[in-house]
Amino acid sequence: MAKQKTGVQIRLADGAGGMRQVGDLRFESGTWPIELTVPAENAESWMAHLGAEAAERGWSANSMSQLEAEENSGTVAVHAANGQAGAGIEFIWERRRGEELRVRARPSGEPALALDVAQALIEAVSARVLERVVARAHRQTALTYEGLPWRGELWLDSEHRIGPPSKYPDSLLGPQAVMVDAMVEGIGQMGASATFDNRVHELCVFLSAVLGLNIEKGKLGFGWVWDTSAQGSITCALRNIGYIETTQVEGFPAAGGGPPIERRNVNRPGLGPMGIWSDMSEQWVPDDIEQLWASFRRLPRAKREHWLGAGNAHLISRSLWSSQRTASAVFLVIACEALKPRGQRYDRFNAYDVIASLVGTGEAERLRELAFHPQKVRSAQVHRGERADNDTLRMFMNSHFMDPSFDEMLRSLSAVSRICLIEWLRCGGEYRVVRLPSAQLRNEP
Repeated sequence: MAKQKTGVQIRLADGAGGMRQVGDLRFESGTWPIELTVPAENAESWMAHLGAEAAERGWSANSMSQLEAEENSGTVAVHAANGQAGAGIEFIWERRRGEELRVRARPSGEPALALDVAQALIEAVSARVLERVVARAHRQTALTYEGLPWRGELWLDSEHRIGPPSKYPDSLLGPQAVMVDAMVEGIGQMGASATFDNRVHELCVFLSAVLGLNIEKGKLGFGWVWDTSAQGSITCALRNIGYIETTQVEGFPAAGGGPPIERRNVNRPGLGPMGIWSDMSEQWVPDDIEQLWASFRRLPRAKREHWLGAGNAHLISRSLWSSQRTASAVFLVIACEALKPRGQRYDRFNAYDVIASLVGTGEAERLRELAFHPQKVRSAQVHRGERADNDTLRMFMNSHFMDPSFDEMLRSLSAVSRICLIEWLRCGGEYRVVRLPSAQLRNEP
């Protein structure tokens, strides 16, 4: 699609009590005294370093872009002074998909910024790109889950701490929060925040697989909340909802600032005690959790994305556990299938082959022989929308005629999928592939 001038008017605060218009300068005539071409491999980082360099100088910046499948282009305005006509630099840029970045720039403002100052900024940005300058920063956020409270401190490594919140539910079980502190790097403070957001997602996927929790980044929102008065009447009102840590954070915490989290020995391949037992009053972790995290962090980029794809399917399954049970089972099957080796020769391998390879043929055969066997459930819903379990008409727990077959399959598959994810990590994705005999697979969908 050809470049089109936008008809939208955008105004932002100018730092002096007024509003400054964000303009689309790509179609303006005039002289652009500065031109440069940035190689394709540095194009994205150059734009990020431009924002970081401006922020470190205390300058403000705004932008407007036209994003298309074949080519992106846009305008960036950097302001060195406040006010609607404050001195700064205007940029226009364009880049065809995957190719070099072409930039033109000119001083702006009344009076305009000196040309040598504008050139110095651009040279500083290009130098940052070549030197790969990054900002190192501390970030913290809350994760939430349902279960036992997180009362101890866990250091996955020297840069990732998972610790207790300042508040808990009144009951032992309930909606819980856990705090994540991390030291991260990125291009400027915005880049560090982007790195942290990505790291938090990795932690959610990792903890979901290792601990079996539906753990996610805490969400803040606005929703209906009801309460009962002392007289028994019910009131309902719109309120802010979500967990916010009220304890002030003074930099990255030091190790040993709190009691350690409870640990339990787990014999691999295995998961340790399943469910909640009488001797459990807080969330515990397996004693090899740091080794598993180290295995994940050591993975080459391609293998890390491979495992995260499978782990993300498991995380989705956990989020659907109570509301869409058939879909939950489907994503558990996908999590196992996604762990098979890359390459066309493995395209027809299914979840049973992965389970046979990482857990054992006996476990794969046992799952296949269940009344609801996972691969069939997966194919029936994905291809025909069939639900193996009635997601909307759940039976009472005391029904004398309830068929437990689906529940049995879901519990078994949940445990096996976690074992597969953990064993894949332990071997770094390098394992001997076992294909179940074709005679046992002749009726597979």
